[in-house]
Amino acid sequence: MTFLHPLALVGLAAAAIPALLHLLERRVPPEAEFPPLRYLSETERQNARRLKLRHLLLLLLRTALIALIVLAAARPLFPTQSRSGSLHAPTALAVILDNSASSGVVVDGRPALERLKGAARGSLTRAAASDRLWLVLADGVARAGTREALLATVDSVSVSARRLDLTAAVGAATRLVDAEPLPAREVHVVSDLQRTALGAGRAEVPRGVRVLALAPPSQAPANRGVGAARVTDGAAAIDIVGTPGAGAEHDAASVTLRVRGREVGRALAAPGSTVRIPLPSFGPGWWMGEVILDADELRADDHRWLVWRVAPPARLAASPGPGAGPFVAAALAVLEDAQRVSRGGTEVTIGDRPEAGALVSVVVPPSEPALIGQANRALGARGGRWRFAAAGTPGPIAGPVLPAIAGLQVTRRYRIEAERGNRGPGTGDDTMVLATVNGEPWLVRDGSVLLLGSRLDTGWTALPAAPAFVPFVDALVNRLARGETPISEVEGPPRVEFLTCGADTVGATVYGLDPRESDLTPASPGLVHDVLGAEVLDGAAFAAARFAGAGRRDGSGLLLVLALIGALVELAVATRTR
Repeated sequence: MTFLHPLALVGLAAAAIPALLHLLERRVPPEAEFPPLRYLSETERQNARRLKLRHLLLLLLRTALIALIVLAAARPLFPTQSRSGSLHAPTALAVILDNSASSGVVVDGRPALERLKGAARGSLTRAAASDRLWLVLADGVARAGTREALLATVDSVSVSARRLDLTAAVGAATRLVDAEPLPAREVHVVSDLQRTALGAGRAEVPRGVRVLALAPPSQAPANRGVGAARVTDGAAAIDIVGTPGAGAEHDAASVTLRVRGREVGRALAAPGSTVRIPLPSFGPGWWMGEVILDADELRADDHRWLVWRVAPPARLAASPGPGAGPFVAAALAVLEDAQRVSRGGTEVTIGDRPEAGALVSVVVPPSEPALIGQANRALGARGGRWRFAAAGTPGPIAGPVLPAIAGLQVTRRYRIEAERGNRGPGTGDDTMVLATVNGEPWLVRDGSVLLLGSRLDTGWTALPAAPAFVPFVDALVNRLARGETPISEVEGPPRVEFLTCGADTVGATVYGLDPRESDLTPASPGLVHDVLGAEVLDGAAFAAARFAGAGRRDGSGLLLVLALIGALVELAVATRTR
């Protein structure tokens, strides 16, 4: 048995009032001996015994009456096996409603999100005013509020382009409810329980916190979607993802590529494969296309945008010579054979000092430390704001602009520092730190100069021996030297945003769904219990297990009836006593 208002039990102290009054009213009357009344003494002693019993009965009735009224005010709750019990102990409850992209799949003519919203409403509807409530959606934010406010939020929820990491969400929700000083703490997971939605590791569920998960449908819907799309070597490479093993009749899908509303290619692909669609020749500039897949039950992943830039190969102003080193010379020869660079012109140079007349200079440190001062003076004459400084510590390359070389080791380098009096890294419109080592700039674009902290040689860095070296040199001369940033992919509603610098477009961001949302394979109950610490229950069992798994009835009404009966008995006994 529990109480909705346990503080009211303090009133039980009032049950001692009748006893105190009874003791205070006890008087010892003065004795006077009258001979004519001696014959009444025996009768008086008999009546005194009867009155004493009645007074004791009144004392017990009045004490019980006060105790019953106080207990009724505390509203005791008694467990019952009937589902009609609508009350429960005060509970800290977090409802996780998974409205990620996969919840938009249509099952039996109805979006899966509607089923999930119904289960979330059921949990919130049974909440009482004494409960503490939160609602967590695909964005991972815990929204605290009243039952009515959170029900209104559930009603307004639509399918989100965000992916929900259930492991992280359950871990955060259990810590949230565990911090509340309430008798019960629960987390309700209302999700399609995608296997891919279970993040790394396990959710640490504190002792005393119950986690309930709504079981997904027994069979995973067949689905396929566009996972990624990019343009390389004159063709669009398109990854097809989806639910594996959904059946041969659902495997192959027609993939259509359109550019500016015109179809430029079509192919067939199955989940887990990559299809290449050749592109026609396009003129210089930025181009945007869309990949469209045959429609299925999950429409959100059947469309994806892609962006690419067409530009002539970089024209090298001169041979890199000994200043850049043999590895750079070999990489440029490969790029020249692939028609990615051309000799002649005044566009890009690579060496240990900026060349006069070149539009962009890629500068590496001189091989001799004594020549560092000479290189810095040449940088100053070019108008650069960055200089080679003292030797830096070894470390791995980091930076989002060039993910292909991230993690490669640098064993020797010079620190790159902004000249004294300048605004510092990243503050100018034409200045950007592109890569770092140990948190210090290693590759900096400063106007018309690209400054590297290490020579591109195996004695300085592992980069020349890595497969990413030739693409890195390609990016240096064809993209970074021209002030472009890479085309990045970000999770969100499908769209494209271009990055501009003045009147020039220098990069783009393509928004789309996380490819893992396309795999609708549900996790097994054992895996869910192991990772989330949750009991996986079907709809009926999930509804019955909410709020400690049993209904509770309010016993205050019965106590008030007993108090009324006790008051009537006390009145009858007191009247007869008089």
